[in-house]
Amino acid sequence: MEPIVVRLSTALSAGVAEILEQERAVLVLSRQSTGRLYLDQHQFSTLATPPRVEPTADVFLLSVTRSALLRYLPMLAGLPPLSFNMEKGPGAFLLSAGSMLEAGVLEGTIPQTRQRLMQHVTDLLITTILDCLELEVSVAGRRRHRQKHIRHYIETRLHEHDLTPQSIAEASGISTRALYQLFDGEEGAVAGWILNRRLERIHADLTNPAHDALPIAQIALNHGFRNAAHFSRRFRQKFGASPREIRQRSALRLGRLEQTGSSGRR
Repeated sequence: MEPIVVRLSTALSAGVAEILEQERAVLVLSRQSTGRLYLDQHQFSTLATPPRVEPTADVFLLSVTRSALLRYLPMLAGLPPLSFNMEKGPGAFLLSAGSMLEAGVLEGTIPQTRQRLMQHVTDLLITTILDCLELEVSVAGRRRHRQKHIRHYIETRLHEHDLTPQSIAEASGISTRALYQLFDGEEGAVAGWILNRRLERIHADLTNPAHDALPIAQIALNHGFRNAAHFSRRFRQKFGASPREIRQRSALRLGRLEQTGSSGRR
């Protein structure tokens, strides 16, 4: 990953932006504030409040090759900037290592020794990230974490009509094939999961009295279905009844419950 450490010599925003332009991810290390990992310019530019830390002797910028970092930890793609505790745990060790590297403690060492020590720094960086994410180091653990974030991304966009495996993969910074592999390796698994979650949400709305005034077609549209016939067919396949029947059954059931409650109060 070719870790490089420099002491902050400009305003933080300018210093980070300059390194990000070089296709490198940046970890801000400071004893006075929380550490932050920035992956790319897009992530950095979307911050509501860009960091305004001024240069001090206690702020270091540790950067690594972005593509190499994402190959090792692909779940980082699509996540917001990570925050690290620099006072204890692996973050404190990483801050000390960064400070020593910037001070030139490896100058004059033989190449083999330098290479081994730089690998230790890389391993420490990975450990710090994994600790921040509370993530298992195993491949299975990383896979579960990545899948969790992609499922959350999908859940927040089920209403979008153009939500597809291709758009999800692009937003997550992975290939469509890698996305399929996260969902048990089946091409239909991603689309099938999206379909099931949409149908479950529609079923919940149809059985919720708060949505009684909404036409069924509008509820389906609100959850990503543009084709009414396709929606009705898929809904019946999943629930064994039409959307209208489900709504009517729910209304009857609620009516009986209300009558029972009224009788009990008499």
